[in-house]
Amino acid sequence: MQTPNTVTPEVPVESVHSSEILMSAMRREPVSDKNLDMIRNILFGEQIRELDRKHASLERFVRVSINTLAEHTQSKFDDLYHELSLTKDLLSGETKARRDDIHAARQRLEQNERLLESLAKRSAGVQTELHERISSEVNKLEQHMEAWRKDLVVQLQETAEQLRHEKADRKAVAGILNGMAKQLFDVEKIEAL
Repeated sequence: MQTPNTVTPEVPVESVHSSEILMSAMRREPVSDKNLDMIRNILFGEQIRELDRKHASLERFVRVSINTLAEHTQSKFDDLYHELSLTKDLLSGETKARRDDIHAARQRLEQNERLLESLAKRSAGVQTELHERISSEVNKLEQHMEAWRKDLVVQLQETAEQLRHEKADRKAVAGILNGMAKQLFDVEKIEAL
């Protein structure tokens, strides 16, 4: 309860009678409850009614503000929950897609490794076979070359022998011709004599 010293000067004093009541209240004389309520009503009635109106208005404002804030907060929480849920779903989908991609990549990698191993084995086999074939062909060619060399040596020997024969025959022909020429020369000498 407010004391008379805190009363604002805006409150009008309605009559002299109320001031006497006020004075008696200040002297602490016993005043009946009815009179005390009346004094309170006179001194503080308008302020109390104004405070009650302000209090009620403030209470309505606070309730409306709290309700609005609660609705706004709930709306924001719902939006945030929805966004988090969407983000979680997107991340789950992305995680699953990445797992699937990694799994597929691993399978392709394993398949490629198997293919590389198979190619390496086949390549080693083909290389060995090719090396053997080349060695075999080289040996065959060496044998053919040796046979051709021998044939050529034989042919050269035969040709040389034949040339020797022909050369010898030429010498013989030359000797015969020489002898004939001498005889002709001798015959011409004889005739010339």
